[in-house]
Amino acid sequence: MFRNLQVFYSLFSGLLVALAIPNELYLLGSPVIALFSLVPLYIAVSQTKTYRKAFLLFFIHGVTIHLLSSFWLGYFKDFAIFTLGASDIGSGVYEGLCGLLIYFPFRHSDKSSHLQEFSGRLPFFLPLRIIWFAALYTLWEYFKSTGFLAYPWGTLSMTAYTWPLLTQSAAIAGPYAVSFMIALFSSLTGEGILTLKKARHIKYAEPVFHSWLVTFKFTCALFSLAVIYGACEYTLARPVQKKLNAVLVQQNLDPWDGGDYEAIEISQRLSEREIDAIREMNAHPDLVVWSEGVLTKKFPRSMMRYRTIPYDEPLTDFINRMNVPFIIGAPVTVDTKGEKSSNCAVLFDKNGDFRGYYAKMHLVPFAELVPGVEYEWVRRTIKKIAGFSRGWTPGDKYTLFEIPISPEQVYTKSDRKIYSLCDNIAFTKEPSVLVSVPICFDDAFGEVCRGLFLAGSEVFVNITNDSWSLTKSAEYQHFVVAHYRAIEYRTTLVRSTNGGVTCIIDPAGKVLKSLPLFEEAAMSAGIPVYKREMTTYVRFGNWLPSCIIFAAALLIFLFRRREMEEEKRGISINCIYYTFEQVEFLELWPLDWSEWNW
Repeated sequence: MFRNLQVFYSLFSGLLVALAIPNELYLLGSPVIALFSLVPLYIAVSQTKTYRKAFLLFFIHGVTIHLLSSFWLGYFKDFAIFTLGASDIGSGVYEGLCGLLIYFPFRHSDKSSHLQEFSGRLPFFLPLRIIWFAALYTLWEYFKSTGFLAYPWGTLSMTAYTWPLLTQSAAIAGPYAVSFMIALFSSLTGEGILTLKKARHIKYAEPVFHSWLVTFKFTCALFSLAVIYGACEYTLARPVQKKLNAVLVQQNLDPWDGGDYEAIEISQRLSEREIDAIREMNAHPDLVVWSEGVLTKKFPRSMMRYRTIPYDEPLTDFINRMNVPFIIGAPVTVDTKGEKSSNCAVLFDKNGDFRGYYAKMHLVPFAELVPGVEYEWVRRTIKKIAGFSRGWTPGDKYTLFEIPISPEQVYTKSDRKIYSLCDNIAFTKEPSVLVSVPICFDDAFGEVCRGLFLAGSEVFVNITNDSWSLTKSAEYQHFVVAHYRAIEYRTTLVRSTNGGVTCIIDPAGKVLKSLPLFEEAAMSAGIPVYKREMTTYVRFGNWLPSCIIFAAALLIFLFRRREMEEEKRGISINCIYYTFEQVEFLELWPLDWSEWNW
């Protein structure tokens, strides 16, 4: 019975997290639900007796969150077996392993430690459990968002979009600052419930209540500081240094459903309409952006093809007539000998000439990036299962596109490329903006965008193909994950997608302009370009998870050292037993606990 209740708590907690993340009921998520979402998990873990059961609870929790919040991965065409099935099991195993660390202080909390807590001998142990749970859960979210198998969805930070004052802390410590605060509130609440339950049987519980109250005050102070900082940053008037007049096209056509002929025709029609609208206002269009994967044939070989189609007006002729640079999602052959291709954003100048590309750096595991693809048997197996054999090759350069618009110094660094449309990049006085183009999954990773920002990017222009998801929640989840990049780097984030959310986000995370989901539409806007700001996150990256790792390792070491010293002295804290009847004895015969040799 009790074991079934723990499993229910874990399932219920996973359900609450999934309900707090943007979903079909709450498109932008629910931070209120998120604040209490981990309470059942905390209670279940605190009452677990073994590491094996703790692993099971966290496994169930991870599987539930992933399955309920990312169910739309099942629409990922022939890759669904990897993206939903394998990733769901993988998420559960991964959280289960991290849960073993989260469970550490609960496993070593026995009757004797409870006696010391209620006597005031270990006032730090209760706050330690609360903060440990929140910190290690945050560390788990960092682990699941990093590396080859990274999937930064299903996180607590995704739930806080409607609380913009709280999300501003991402400029200091990334989205993990938000996750930590939400997890801290949940663990504080869970420990409070457990403390009240224990205190019903104990007359002298002032020490443990005092410890919980201190932790409560710390949590309130942390939230207050975050809100004050957020209010200052959210309302801060940032002067616009220059503007990039751009057209964003949402053709609402999944390139996986056929060729690119229709997509090009639709995109051309929408683009011309918005370009004409800009010119009617006596303004000059600077850039047109089409979404990921609009063009399906590999560059540079396909240039001849796009000089002939569409038949009414070929793509290159259209760009030349519009007299505006274009950024379009397309594949590029990066190694002809090895037959390696990349998912790219290609740059056309105003004459319709192909000028360069940016290759997507963080690929979707087992869909875009297949381990062992160099072996023939792996290619044959993947071909049978998913209908493709090689996947994509990740990019290895932080690439920028320089678009003529306004004055800006041009930097040269060995770890980046710049494809400039200015006539003379070394001595030009022609105004320009350095644009980076993270592709789809790229904008979910702070490390990718950090590299682009440090390379000199002034505006993030993300191109995405999410229309295959067929659900509003999938579009909003990607949008919410991506909007943290604008806050972290205090820069403008532009998203040009084929289904949504196509929008412009300012450095405070505010949406300046957007298009409705799953509609054939386009918009023109003056994209604001702000002065580049070196935030704490820009300078130090993911420093918060690093600090958590160091602190956790230190605490485990100190705890083990304390146990070893007690064993050497021949003292075992487990031999001290405590019963509730002893309280009456303590009333008559008070003891000085400082005299005990602990």
